[in-house]
Amino acid sequence: MSRAHEIRLSPGKELHLTDADLWLDARYPKPHAFVSHAHADHVARHQHILCSPVTAHLLQARYGIARERLQMVEFHQPIAWKQFLLTLLPAGHIAGSSMLHVIDLNHDTSLLYTGDYKLRTSRSTETATWQKADTLVMESTFGLPRYVLPSSEQIEEQILHFLDQALADHATPILLGYSLGKAQEIAAILDAHQRPYVNSAAVAKMTEACREAGVSLSKPELADQEIPQGHALIAEPQFLRSKKISHMAQPRTAIMTGWALDPSARFRYGTDGAIPLSDHADYPDLLRTAALVEPKKIITIHGYTRELASSLRSQKYQAWSHYGNDQLELW
Repeated sequence: MSRAHEIRLSPGKELHLTDADLWLDARYPKPHAFVSHAHADHVARHQHILCSPVTAHLLQARYGIARERLQMVEFHQPIAWKQFLLTLLPAGHIAGSSMLHVIDLNHDTSLLYTGDYKLRTSRSTETATWQKADTLVMESTFGLPRYVLPSSEQIEEQILHFLDQALADHATPILLGYSLGKAQEIAAILDAHQRPYVNSAAVAKMTEACREAGVSLSKPELADQEIPQGHALIAEPQFLRSKKISHMAQPRTAIMTGWALDPSARFRYGTDGAIPLSDHADYPDLLRTAALVEPKKIITIHGYTRELASSLRSQKYQAWSHYGNDQLELW
């Protein structure tokens, strides 16, 4: 693959496929954009949006984006776009999240954009799949070697232990996670272990939107003024600053985040506990992604970009941060 025939990304913080004139998860309105999932930091009011059907429904439900702006593309069903073939692949981040695989039919070159993703399976999202590509554009949220998540089984055990300990102490366990994505995964875990729970209004709204989009989840039970005895509450992190929690007798809170791997996490979030339930790939899975995709070139974005690129270069990949300032190794 010569540089002249790469699928090109324009320079700058926003990701733009130059020849396709397609923006990737742009933060500001663009004429044509691929939106990988419905988290706010990946969404803007573009004139024309390519996304999965589940993401399309969530964009309408959460942000009121007009249906006529949305082009829904099913997973694994290629569509033509100028001289390119575009395929959406499940990303495993949240319900409906997708990677974008691009083939330049004129030059027989390819690119895979991961967006936010994880490789491990979960209870509330599609499992990620991938295709080989000449260029890999990958997130690097947990791009340092210290970010190694426990197994899914161990994480679920931590959640159940937190619940059991709180209830034994006659406290109300409150599990905190983003209202879209993390909250549905928490609910699916509690359902699998037959643990009763109720939901904050924000969480219930997003869970119902996911159900409307065809995601298999239990109908959300809305929390009343009093949390029923023996129940947990699933809520968004902002719930910590609400008047409702200040009126609860014995709340006991745990934040659900991959950043719980940092010892200071519970102090940073102001919670009693922190459990490393993550919807991002950890460091070993970031490296594994490169091995699976077998790219000739890797571009790192969003996170520890320079550090991950350096680690990948140590494994003989041609890897660079999209934002520049890579520290070259003297080997």
